Amino acid sequence: MRDMAVARRLLGLARPWRGWMGLAVLVACATVLASVALMGIAGWFIAAMGIAGVTTGMMNYFLPAVGIRFFAIVRTGGRYGERLLSHEATFRLLAGLRLWLFRRLIPLSPGQLQSRRGGDLAGSLQADVDTLQHAYLRLASPIAVALMCGVAIVLVVAALHPPTALALAVLLIVAGGIVPTWARRAAAAPGAEAVASRAALRVATVDLLQGLTDLRAAGAVERQLAAIDGLGERLVDSQCRASTAGVVAEAAVGLSAGLALWCAALLASASVAVGGLLPEVAPALVPALALAALAAFEAVAPLPAAMERWGEVRAAARRIFDLADRTPAIVAGPDLSPTPQDASVVFSSVRLRYAPGSPPALDGLDLAIPDGRHLAILGPSGAGKSSLGRLLVRFWDYEGEIRLGGHDLRRYRPEDLRRLVGIATQDAQLFNGSVRDNLLMAAPEADATALEKVLDVVQLAEFVRGLPDGLDTWIGEAGARRSAGQARRLVLARALLRDPRILILDEPTENLDAGTARLLIASLRAATEGRTVILITHDPRAAAQFTDQIVHMESGRIS
Repeated sequence: MRDMAVARRLLGLARPWRGWMGLAVLVACATVLASVALMGIAGWFIAAMGIAGVTTGMMNYFLPAVGIRFFAIVRTGGRYGERLLSHEATFRLLAGLRLWLFRRLIPLSPGQLQSRRGGDLAGSLQADVDTLQHAYLRLASPIAVALMCGVAIVLVVAALHPPTALALAVLLIVAGGIVPTWARRAAAAPGAEAVASRAALRVATVDLLQGLTDLRAAGAVERQLAAIDGLGERLVDSQCRASTAGVVAEAAVGLSAGLALWCAALLASASVAVGGLLPEVAPALVPALALAALAAFEAVAPLPAAMERWGEVRAAARRIFDLADRTPAIVAGPDLSPTPQDASVVFSSVRLRYAPGSPPALDGLDLAIPDGRHLAILGPSGAGKSSLGRLLVRFWDYEGEIRLGGHDLRRYRPEDLRRLVGIATQDAQLFNGSVRDNLLMAAPEADATALEKVLDVVQLAEFVRGLPDGLDTWIGEAGARRSAGQARRLVLARALLRDPRILILDEPTENLDAGTARLLIASLRAATEGRTVILITHDPRAAAQFTDQIVHMESGRIS
């Protein structure tokens, strides 16, 4: 995606907040113009007072004094107002961008996101979106201000002294156009490298935190820390190279401003000498033009730093658009979701591969589950048991046919299908919130009685009542403050709370002792009576206790 295409798309995403951004630009323009006017009037006033003192002439100093105070107040208030408006617009924009990106991710199946690790996805939603603030706060707005103020200042100076206006226009083009363009090109590669290094650093850090126990057991903590340190050094190196280009560009802008000061002073002085300026104001106009020319570079001063960030902005935008532009692989058929006749499930010659060329996870699976039947699937790890459950909620696409309630599974809209089918997977996520928060994610309208009921089914009601804050007890990131068995049962409770017609339980007794496992299975059996339930397990005793029918699965098919 070319730079202009990226810029146009970013501006298009900012359209809902154009009112805030436009107001911020207008206030910024007023601030810059007030600063230039302040410097020009101050230069003229000081020089005119000096001339009046030497010549014992008379002058009205009240009007310029009022002008100086007025423009000083406008500049001070404008700086505050511009910061307030621009940051308010940016924060609203970033919040909107996160929601926009998240809505684009929701329809994507897990298979489409498997190339991006969890820390990398979180980074796109947070760090990459945050990087885009530079596109609006430090790029779009400063460019608009520079163009509007630059033209206005040159026109006013041209009315007073055309030669100074010409020199000022040339130097503003150099400082506001040529230098930032060079800075953008010089910082493009290191900026993109910084975004990639930041993403890799985030993933490595998340891996360290989430896998700390396993890394300690394997004696690999130091190796992971060394990898993080190397990524940090790469990030710092990229940022230093980008910053070097920015420093050189800022020095070039400062040099241009100094040249503008001297050009204005010399050209205006030469005009005074030959009588090219109005005699009554000519001497005092020389410092006014010089200081105004110097102050004019306040309009273009932010551009080199903004262009220095363009490499990072472009790389972050491309990462975000790469995610957002993916076409959902799992879509509903041409008709609306059918009404299921019952809660039966039939697999016919179903095949599934997680990646082209990989061994089949399901290889010609045939299985019929009548309405209301409790079925247990036994088999070794890698037999395809969990894959079967994930297909019923369309996490992956497949070959063959699956019929749910008498209709082809592909005819159901994904959101309707997930209301019909509930699944408690082994890798289900618990969030950094309370017990209540994690349960209500499945059914936000559920009351305390419903929560107590599902907790009782999974043998956690007494435990939760004994916690200091009961249902409002914080469970930590991924349920870290609870044992693995307790976290597993909270996932089960959340699946039960949705009250789906078809329920898939993937290893519900994992991390439980034998006694608790027996109580849990008996409770689940009673609570799901009359509902179609698929129990995926390694435990033959749990399968025999829970179901009327047991099938064995191996190499992706029923054996």
